[in-house]
Amino acid sequence: MRKFLIIAASLLIILLIVDRTILKDKGLLSQVQIDQYEEIENPENVAVGLEIGQKAPEIQLETLDGESFQLSDYEGKKILLNFWASWCGPCEEEMPYMEKVYKEYKDDGFEVIAVNMTKTERNETNAADFVKTNELSFIIPMDPEGVVLDNYEVIAYPTSYFIDSDGIIRNKVLGALNEDFLEKEILRLP
Repeated sequence: MRKFLIIAASLLIILLIVDRTILKDKGLLSQVQIDQYEEIENPENVAVGLEIGQKAPEIQLETLDGESFQLSDYEGKKILLNFWASWCGPCEEEMPYMEKVYKEYKDDGFEVIAVNMTKTERNETNAADFVKTNELSFIIPMDPEGVVLDNYEVIAYPTSYFIDSDGIIRNKVLGALNEDFLEKEILRLP
């Protein structure tokens, strides 16, 4: 009996390795259903705040391209709202993943909004250089006075909020995001 259990466990491990390496996107584990967040009835009655389940506070800034930006203009879309700085190592680490999922899901109503904490930058060209070097194509609002930094009580870089299509905060993450987590959170947003 013991020998049978060892053989069964070994086979299971081998199958999982094959599933994750050889089959990758076509494997059994990738086909596991991801539970979406539950839709909120009457989202217009939800209080504004920074807690999960509250409506994300408004943001009004100018983008790196000089365009006017308002978070409320993106209601109806799923949003990754990210706070970053060019000198932040973990921010640089997650940006390629953010760019990849943005390109993959933007046609499905997904937006990446990466607010640069411009007030913390060493000089005014660092953010632009970072965006160019990393070939980022999503929206980059600039926060030169640190107003949004204060309003969103950002205490660590990067900080990310996952916001559903009704403008409701569904998750908040301090620290760098990996590609797998990012994609799963996007798929959970209603």
